[in-house]
Amino acid sequence: MEMAKTRRREPAARLIVTMLGQFSIRYGETVLKLERNNSTRAMQALQMLLYSGGQGLSRAVLMDRLYGRDERVTDPANNLKVTISNLRKRLVQAGLPGTTIQFSGGNYRWQSALPTEVDVDCFYRQADAALAETGPGREEALQRACALYTGDFLPHLQGEEWAVAVAVHCRELYGRCVRALTDLLRARGADTEVLTVATRASALCPQEEWDALRIESLLALERYQEAKAVYEETTTRLEETFGVKPSGQLIDALRKLEQVAPERAVSMEQLQTVLAEDTVLHGAYYCPFPSFIDTYRAVGRMLERSGQSAYLMLCWLTDRQGQPLGDRERLVKATPQVSAAIQTALRRGDAYTQPCAGRFLILLMGLTRENCTLVSDRIDARFRATPDRARGVVLHYKSTPVGSPGCTQMMGADPGWK
Repeated sequence: MEMAKTRRREPAARLIVTMLGQFSIRYGETVLKLERNNSTRAMQALQMLLYSGGQGLSRAVLMDRLYGRDERVTDPANNLKVTISNLRKRLVQAGLPGTTIQFSGGNYRWQSALPTEVDVDCFYRQADAALAETGPGREEALQRACALYTGDFLPHLQGEEWAVAVAVHCRELYGRCVRALTDLLRARGADTEVLTVATRASALCPQEEWDALRIESLLALERYQEAKAVYEETTTRLEETFGVKPSGQLIDALRKLEQVAPERAVSMEQLQTVLAEDTVLHGAYYCPFPSFIDTYRAVGRMLERSGQSAYLMLCWLTDRQGQPLGDRERLVKATPQVSAAIQTALRRGDAYTQPCAGRFLILLMGLTRENCTLVSDRIDARFRATPDRARGVVLHYKSTPVGSPGCTQMMGADPGWK
């Protein structure tokens, strides 16, 4: 008897909604373009309703989120009706069968005849299941959860309170998964896998915890030069972008880097590779604040024996009235420009750092107090010659001999001290 041929069932068409890292709706192979951008009122309403799922959102909540801070809107109820009406038309034009915005029981809801898969919902389910798993499948479940997190929730809506709250929750949940996963990986000595997870986490959610984990993994793999580069990259980002000092966790990572264990049988060539600069650069040497402290103390001891002189100079930024820069945007723009002016105006034997926002410490070797004025004049000249220089920024200077009581105040970089 001839057997009936079985037909392969084609998978049902469905909508794939991405909200982590970007916003998109994909139908089959087509990415839908419903509006000119994803931040219009209609698109914001769509994103809220997709996120809320079958529960939907009340008219009052939608009005408050869409128009609550807009004083120009005198009739938010009518504006909402117009917005939802426009959104429904867009969905019809997109050719999605049985897809609309339904209103019933006082709530608006997303409704579609097509199965709708929202990435953030998938992430929630997988992360919760992975964290609850206690058996041998825990590591694999955590790997899948981490892979589902692909960036901040709706990053184009980071000025909207509801979106920010969800983004923070997603980040925290992702962080819990990363910690749980890396704990398991470290327990079985999988340092390469730890590095992969931590590097991805650092790219998606830049924070010191993941960078410290990267450094520890690189040290365990004896990739010392890369560990050094990660530390310097992280501290520079913290100091220049956010105006903060490295945390205790990051400083501990530096100490581990500095104290390469002798039982690892590290060769002299390996140690020299760790210690050497990546490239030979002209001008002063920039180092993170913890390293600057060690450099300052070592120089102080050398001066006791050599009898040479060295000065510590504090450089701080103000506006034209001598007040601290309250304009954050101007401070962020000026900081790397001042840093570059200091670096190029000084000699290779000098060192500098940024202990806090708007302040630099400079270690000047082998000069007199009169030379300090020449140095500050050179820095001013380099800063003024900077293309597209931050306007309205004035540099001030204070110098004191290394080892004097004034150095204690300057090393603390007390914002109130001048």
